[in-house]
Order: sequence, then C-alpha cells, then structure tokens
Amino acid sequence: MNPNQQGQFPTVAVQRTAPTQQSRPGLRVTPVMLGAAVTVVVLMLLAVVFLLTREPEPAAGATPAKPAATPPSQAATAAAEPSPSEPADASEPAPTGPATITKEADPCTLVDEDLVKKLTLYPDDKSQIRADECEWSTLPPGAGLPDNMSFQLRVYVKVFPGDVAAAHEQHVAQRREAMLLARDSTPADPPVGESSWTTRFTMTGGTGNGPTTATVGVRVSNAVIQVVYQRRVPEDPSGRLTKGALEVATAVAAKLGTGG
Repeated sequence: MNPNQQGQFPTVAVQRTAPTQQSRPGLRVTPVMLGAAVTVVVLMLLAVVFLLTREPEPAAGATPAKPAATPPSQAATAAAEPSPSEPADASEPAPTGPATITKEADPCTLVDEDLVKKLTLYPDDKSQIRADECEWSTLPPGAGLPDNMSFQLRVYVKVFPGDVAAAHEQHVAQRREAMLLARDSTPADPPVGESSWTTRFTMTGGTGNGPTTATVGVRVSNAVIQVVYQRRVPEDPSGRLTKGALEVATAVAAKLGTGG
C-alpha cells in the first residue's frame, strides 16, 4: 500500500443536480405587502359602492326630470291669482250668463262710413275677407300719399248662437294670439262689453316705418269682436291707433247689443 494513501478512505463521486420545485424556498409575505393588498381590496369595494349608489346622469339632449307636483292647495291659489299683465278673463271660469245676441252679424255693415273715413282718411273700397271679417284701407300705393298716411282697418265679428262659453274661449284665444307679437296686453280703457283687452306693437326692419298695429278684443255676451287698426309709422306715442280701434269696437258692440 502506498504510504501516501494510508489513512484515506475511498470516496464516491455524487452528481449535483438543480433543486426541484419542492426544494425552492417559498415566497415570504411581509407586513408591508399584506397592508398594500388590503388597501387595494378596500378601494375596489368603495368604487363598487359608489357606482351602485350614484344617480345616473341624463343623456345629452334628454328632457330634464319634471319638478315635484304642486300640492292641490297651492295649485288652486296660483290658479286664482292671474299675472299682473293678464286680464282676469284669461283665468276665470267661463261665464254662464244668457246668450243675448241671436242674429248673425256682417262686420262690413256694423261700422259707419263716416267712422271709416275718419280713421283711414281716404278709404279705398272695403274688402269682405270672410263672412265674419271686413277690411278697409287707404288709397293704394301710387296714389301720391306718403307712407305715414297709409292706414288699414280690419274688423272681425263672430256670433256663437246660444253659447257664451264658446265666445269666451274665442275671446281669450285671440288675446293670446295677439300677444305673440305684442308680448303684453292691457285691459281696455274705457272697458267695452263684458270683457275687453288691447295690444300694440311695431314691426321692425325693412324701411323702419313700421307698421304699428293696435288690436282691441271685446266679448259681448255670446259674440266676439276684434278690431285691428294699423298705420305705417315707427311708433305711436300718443296712442292714436289704440284710441281709434277702441272707438270702432265700442260702436260695433253697441250695434250688436241693440240688434243693429
């Protein structure tokens, strides 16, 4: 035996292999990592709660929700109080009195020629627009008159046989239609018939000469009268047009009341 080999034992070579999955060390969870995970979960839960409880936003162009209904007591009070510029007949119940006018009326015969001449100066031939509407105008263009001497008078008379309520409805509807341009109306002064109103407006643009138009609406029992008086002027500070329309409306109402 080789002396250099004394005291030594034979060895066996062991092959080294890569550690298996089971032999790898596990993931170490630290308190910081655990706190971060809990925070994320809490935030997710809060987001879900917010989405479930918030009110949906209306889509573009959608109609806004209607306000809560007014209590009946408040609604009745509001209906009983018309706005300052609104005549009482627009909100009061329809009248129920007897219908006193029994004959149909021709507006072309209810206005005296002298009154027409006074208001239109040089009246052209009258025009029967419809059975219930008549019109008078100043001489046509080319007659040598300036624009501010151009007038137009239109009278509408409608009888509702035996139906005062229908006349009231028509009277109120005409007032609302006149207010589309005038934006406001006032009670007639002096008052005419059972109910009356007036409006006035000036048409802007064009030559700047108007016309300016005054309208008077009147209800006499079961009949409705509407007078439109117009002049080619940019304004009517003296109220001449309203006064003229009221004069015609008063004359027509008197004739209707007497059966004329």
